[in-house]
Amino acid sequence: MKLFLFEFATCGERIEDSTAVEGLAMFKSAFDGFKNYYEITGFVRPEFSCLFTLPVDSMDSMEKYLEKSDAFLIIAPEDDFLLYTLTKKAEKYCENLGSSSRAIAVTSDKWELYKKLRGEVQVPQTSLRPLDCKFIIKPRTACAGEGIGFSDEVPDGHIAQEFIEGINLSVSLAVGEDVKCLSVNEQIINNFRYAGAVVPARISDEVKREVVEEAVRAVECVEGLNGYVGVDIVYSDQPYVIEINARLTTPVVAFSRAYGASVADLLAGGEVKHVRRQMVRKSKSAEKPYVSVGDYTLEIIDLD
Repeated sequence: MKLFLFEFATCGERIEDSTAVEGLAMFKSAFDGFKNYYEITGFVRPEFSCLFTLPVDSMDSMEKYLEKSDAFLIIAPEDDFLLYTLTKKAEKYCENLGSSSRAIAVTSDKWELYKKLRGEVQVPQTSLRPLDCKFIIKPRTACAGEGIGFSDEVPDGHIAQEFIEGINLSVSLAVGEDVKCLSVNEQIINNFRYAGAVVPARISDEVKREVVEEAVRAVECVEGLNGYVGVDIVYSDQPYVIEINARLTTPVVAFSRAYGASVADLLAGGEVKHVRRQMVRKSKSAEKPYVSVGDYTLEIIDLD
């Protein structure tokens, strides 16, 4: 069975190095895992051709690869509905191993997602206008913490969201007929920007249970989510759902070392073989990087 595997920074267009390094890492971990289950089809940008057994090509040729594939899995930023647009195009050709474009349209827009989740799960107060409480502003469509910060005003295309201080976590879920938790991860955030993760998170079993239950309730609110889904949560006095990522997320790059099973193995029903806590760290210097793009590196560090 042929799988068209695509990640925007690796296969599509050049983007900011600090974001591209996460994309390349996700593509590498997905490629190494899924090649054990599928014949991988697709292409890469010229600068990454030495890393993968795939031809160099451009996004203009995407359809010819999709036509020859049985399924596809796309990783891309939510900015300007890019993930939605690419998924909707690919759905015309073959089976989607990820979430539907309909679900991605909801999760890509933080305001639409808030309206879908409020009243169903615990979410921070959110508005298109300034709030009476301490709040941050976010672009309605963005990822990796881009454009987030404190402000007294809410520019067009942004939301105001109540600032919740607590533990930044993400929950990796396998969504299908049932929803299974693959991992709970601790996010490393610097000035609202994503800088890495600890896999699995350093939290108690009770906190983990609460966080997973809320994450599962959140994905059940959005029809069409499928395959790997990441849910960002801040745990304060209770878990608050911040957003849903309907695609692979950066913590998956540590799964093979942390659990002895890749994200592809776990999605295929494989079991965790061991638990060895790992740190995924994005920086401008690393002795043994997992991947590097420009000045940025992403490394995986054994914490156990």
